[in-house]
Amino acid sequence: MKYALGMATALALSSSVAPAATAAEPDFATIRITRVSGWFGQEDFWTTRGGFVPRQKFAVDITNVVGHDERSLNLFISFPTDRLEVTAYEGDGWTCRDVNEGIGAEGLRCTQDHLIVHEEAWPTLTVETRAEAIWTQDSIDLYAEADGHAAVHAAKPFRIDTST
Repeated sequence: MKYALGMATALALSSSVAPAATAAEPDFATIRITRVSGWFGQEDFWTTRGGFVPRQKFAVDITNVVGHDERSLNLFISFPTDRLEVTAYEGDGWTCRDVNEGIGAEGLRCTQDHLIVHEEAWPTLTVETRAEAIWTQDSIDLYAEADGHAAVHAAKPFRIDTST
């Protein structure tokens, strides 16, 4: 009887223990940001000449790595719009709009509707900006989301140099 009661108690306790935590969902995509023109310096920290270089361009490549098809990509590119003004963007199927929703929520919101299979990249998005002649040290931050996945983030530190 004592043995049966002990087994019943052990069984009850083992069923009340919380299940082991599940592993976090892996990122659904990778983001790569590369300079195209108007930026110089080290690859991990870009520099441009504010007011002197007519335009700066960077390219954004996002690859589906989640293991199944994805669609409806949303991309937010955050940067100080009073320091970098978007002058153009291009990319097959991309639709973008300028946003200025307050500090930390200013930049460019873009959408892409192409169906992308595993290990395939969405079409490249190229963004052109004009740097103001104001010394700045900040970053271009990218946040990509698709089909309810947690946002994937990438960033590129930059400087607008106004020295002569």
